Amino acid sequence: MLKANLSIFFVIVSFLIFSCSGDENSDENTSNSSDTSIDNIDLPNELGLDSGEVKMFTMPTPLQIATALRIMKVDYNENLLLENGNIAVGSDVDLSLGLGMYLTDLGYATVYNNTQKSLSYAKDIQFIMEELPIALYINDGFRKRFNDNIDNQDSLCKIILEGYNEANQYISETENEALGLLILTGSYIEGLHLATSSNVSNIWLEEHDNIFIQQKLFLDNFLVLLDGYSANTKIAMVIEKLTTLKTAFDEINIHFNDETENYELKDPITPANRKKINMLITDLRDEIKNNIRAKTS
Repeated sequence: MLKANLSIFFVIVSFLIFSCSGDENSDENTSNSSDTSIDNIDLPNELGLDSGEVKMFTMPTPLQIATALRIMKVDYNENLLLENGNIAVGSDVDLSLGLGMYLTDLGYATVYNNTQKSLSYAKDIQFIMEELPIALYINDGFRKRFNDNIDNQDSLCKIILEGYNEANQYISETENEALGLLILTGSYIEGLHLATSSNVSNIWLEEHDNIFIQQKLFLDNFLVLLDGYSANTKIAMVIEKLTTLKTAFDEINIHFNDETENYELKDPITPANRKKINMLITDLRDEIKNNIRAKTS
């Protein structure tokens, strides 16, 4: 039942190569990547795809983990969320990761009907979008649309997904796939933090295990896609920490059941597994959080 309910909260990221497209600009940026900007790369070429070939990657959206936790009747915990305001004007890498994290917290507050917290996150998200600047592509301000529909949870969830999709459309049309990938990565990091930090009842452990299976598969996709941007030192740091996280996830033994056409656990996830994954994702989350917080004197 959980898998069916969550299926609409995945996004398929696809990369399509057309012959003769982008060749003239493929060498415009050198490997001398800085911390404050992200070089464009020929990502399909990095993935080893042939002309006209499509490869799809399944990724989480900002509503996925919040919806799962609400289905499992997990109590709302505001202490797990990012603080509002006081966001620094940082690098594109930090702000993109932060945007994904704030979108996930917005989804969490919205799914749990905390309207005031949702409005605060909408303000933070609008600020980050303007700094990137994704808001230039979105006709109506994200915060305004959110505020206008604050009493309708279904509309709010739709606005979150629309904002997510519109941002990715802008990114696609400006050929800045790295920005979109980092937003997705930030959303994943915050979602996994919420999933592993929440107090889940014993009667829901099987469903909670399903979340861990999903997050493990998502992580494999992120590492494949992020590798092409490893020349950027900030992205390299994220890759390094996600690779360490993968080592912890690899201790969870899963296999694909051909009969049910689902991934399943061979052995139960232990408390030690959960604790280790939580420690690693929280460490990465805290580093990103510190990078986007304005320093106080």
